[in-house]
Amino acid sequence: MKKRRLYIIFATVLLFLIALIGFLLIFSRTGKDFTVSLYYKNIAGNNLDLEARTIPHTDSTTNAELFDAVLTELQNGPRANTSLVKTFDNVEIISAHVDENKKTAYVDLSADFFSESAVDRLFIKSSLVYTLTALGFIDDVVITSGETAVSETPLNRKNVLLNPDIASEKINYQTITLYFADSTLTHLRGEQRLLEVKQSLDIEYQLVELLLGGPESSGLVSTIPSGTKLINTTTENGICYVNLSSAFLNKTNGEGLTTLQVYSIVDSLTGLDSVNAVQFYIEGQKVTENTGEVDISTELERNESLIIQTQ
Repeated sequence: MKKRRLYIIFATVLLFLIALIGFLLIFSRTGKDFTVSLYYKNIAGNNLDLEARTIPHTDSTTNAELFDAVLTELQNGPRANTSLVKTFDNVEIISAHVDENKKTAYVDLSADFFSESAVDRLFIKSSLVYTLTALGFIDDVVITSGETAVSETPLNRKNVLLNPDIASEKINYQTITLYFADSTLTHLRGEQRLLEVKQSLDIEYQLVELLLGGPESSGLVSTIPSGTKLINTTTENGICYVNLSSAFLNKTNGEGLTTLQVYSIVDSLTGLDSVNAVQFYIEGQKVTENTGEVDISTELERNESLIIQTQ
């Protein structure tokens, strides 16, 4: 009887330990998941829109593996957003690879691509370009179908034609203020821009893209490290989650993240009615260690003390 009781206790403890290990493994993997933006055609058939997707990602996951996973998810189509439809219906991806030195992705499509209508071909190209260039290690996409090039030059977000033959999306205009460093690199100074607010992209996303492009006025200096790319933005309950490529953490003048670098983004975004604070993510993950003058692992609110008025 005593041996049986010991056996039951031992079995119970063993089952508990197995369950605990399993839970820790699942939790550990989930904590490193990578969030990507997948671009699909909207149900109206006149625009692309994005759906955020979480992809398992560990320290050993390579960029090539992440690239393959993103293409697989893109072909599978949208999951939760009923206002989006698959961009790839009859066309398959035959092969794909990425040259990280050139920051270029190469995608070969089935011959069915050229049987698609001109509009559908544009959606396929745009879907690939916008999805893949959201990854921090890809700037351009070369698309072929068999031995035939789909375009004369590599495609990117600047030269891909999104909707040229489709009814134009509704565009609103809004005046925004972008904050850059002044010439002394001690304060932020505002630069007003007229932003075309497109329905297919969040205003927060469009604002940060303009900010990364640098100032137009003389006497202002961008504090964002060269090569920094915006992966995606999401705003919930007044908090804007800004997901940037790892180049954002590149040291400037031998330093880590500087106060002006961080608050150039924070103060620009918190000028919008929809944003009260900003939370940074790097390559889909929260930063958990001190990387410079500002701790970006926490939500950051507007810092008016850094701003000086235009003279």
